[in-house]
Amino acid sequence: MGVFTISHWVATSPEEVWKAYTTPQLFHQFFSPDGLHIPIESVVLELEVGGRCEFNMVFDETGVVNENKGVIVALQPPHTLVFSEPEFMDGKFLSTQTFTAEENGTVITVTQEGLPDELVGNPEVIEAFRSTFRKMGRLLGIATDNR
Repeated sequence: MGVFTISHWVATSPEEVWKAYTTPQLFHQFFSPDGLHIPIESVVLELEVGGRCEFNMVFDETGVVNENKGVIVALQPPHTLVFSEPEFMDGKFLSTQTFTAEENGTVITVTQEGLPDELVGNPEVIEAFRSTFRKMGRLLGIATDNR
């Protein structure tokens, strides 16, 4: 199993990025890659350690639903959000989102541990993440840049 890390700069504060990640009405509009969407009614964000982090990603073309059922294992507003998915990869999957103020904006760094090796560094996975960051930029009306 491998570790995947990606960073992206956005032209807003860590507080605004935190709000986008932790407000269901915003989260569902950007968190899925291009070609997928998240129905608002599927989003559950219980912002406490042990709280649920759940949402469905639906493939636009087929309607196939990918359920994501996570548990928040750490949070430090507005800089760190960590969740695991006990039913994914034998419970070894951990996703850490950090939001660091830098250059009049915020660097979002996502680190996912416990992934199959074929996903680590995969160009399609990288582009999927980049598309979510660009969606966030359009939603918030801000510039974004690969890091």
